[in-house]
Amino acid sequence: MSDSLAVRLRSGDGRRAKVDGVTVYSYLRFAVSDGDRIEVQRVSSSPHRAQALKLAVDRGDLRANGVLTTTAAVWTHTAPETAVLTVAGKRAKSIDIWNAWSLAGVDSSWIGNAGMRVQSRSDVHMISCSDGVGPASFDDLRVRVTIIRST
Repeated sequence: MSDSLAVRLRSGDGRRAKVDGVTVYSYLRFAVSDGDRIEVQRVSSSPHRAQALKLAVDRGDLRANGVLTTTAAVWTHTAPETAVLTVAGKRAKSIDIWNAWSLAGVDSSWIGNAGMRVQSRSDVHMISCSDGVGPASFDDLRVRVTIIRST
């Protein structure tokens, strides 16, 4: 039996590992600045359980629906198809993004076969997520994340 994605990621640098020649990430980090907008557009999601994309700014907050938060979760069962968050923080330098899912009401990340593949072109990132349940499947959540620069 092969190791889970979580085991492979931990045995590497904790952030990424090569799986079948493709890089899989436990989280993604992109440069951002105060006032940048982060557009999260859901492309597809699993019908079996709620999926989420979680986001956190290193030295700042995110503004979503007029509310400031340190970590935002864009859930498939509660968020609109496209959600827009704004980086708030003069010292903000980067945003971390990872996938999560809910199973029996428990919010989980970074276990089992959880991981993400990403294809980037400039500030547009197509992210395909595998939740940690069962075999790795990078179509549990697919989102397009666009960073819209304030300057």
